[in-house]
Amino acid sequence: MKSLFLPVLISAGILLSCDGGLTLPPDIEPGLSGLLTVQGTWPPQDSVQTLWIFASQIFPIDSSKVASGILSNQILLYPSIIESLPYNFSSQSFNFALPPATYYYIGVLQRFGDNTLDPNSYRVVAVYSDETTPGIPKTITIRDYEVVSGVNLTIDFYNLPPQPF
Repeated sequence: MKSLFLPVLISAGILLSCDGGLTLPPDIEPGLSGLLTVQGTWPPQDSVQTLWIFASQIFPIDSSKVASGILSNQILLYPSIIESLPYNFSSQSFNFALPPATYYYIGVLQRFGDNTLDPNSYRVVAVYSDETTPGIPKTITIRDYEVVSGVNLTIDFYNLPPQPF
C-alpha cells in the first residue's frame, strides 16, 4: 500500500499543476463590431462610388501613405477592397475581422471620384472618436481572440470630420 501512495501523490501533483496548455484556443476571430448610422441624407448615388470602414495602423495619414498602407495591410478595409458597403442605409451593424494590432485611426472612407488612384477622389465621412473630442481619432488595441464592441460610427456626408489628406 505504501508503494502505491507515493506514485499516486506525485501523479496528482502533476495533474493539479497543469495550466490547460493543451486546451484549444477560443473560437473567436479578433476584430471590431459596432453600428454605422447615417445622419441626414445621402448624396446622389453616382457620388458614392465606394464606401468602406477602414482601420489604420498608421496615423497621421497623408495621401502618399494611403496606397502603400492598403497594399502593406497597415490600412484594412471592410467589407473588402473590391466590395462596398451598401448605398442608402440608415443604420447597419458590422463585424470587421482584423488581426491583433493597435489601430490609430478608424472611420468610414468614401470614394466619390472616378480615378481610384487619385487621393482627391476620397474623403473620410466618419471617424471613431471620443464624444469630448469629436473628429480626433481614438486608438483601439485588438488582442488575440478579442472583439472590441461598441465601435459606433456616425456618417454625415455634409458635415465632414477633419480630413487626413
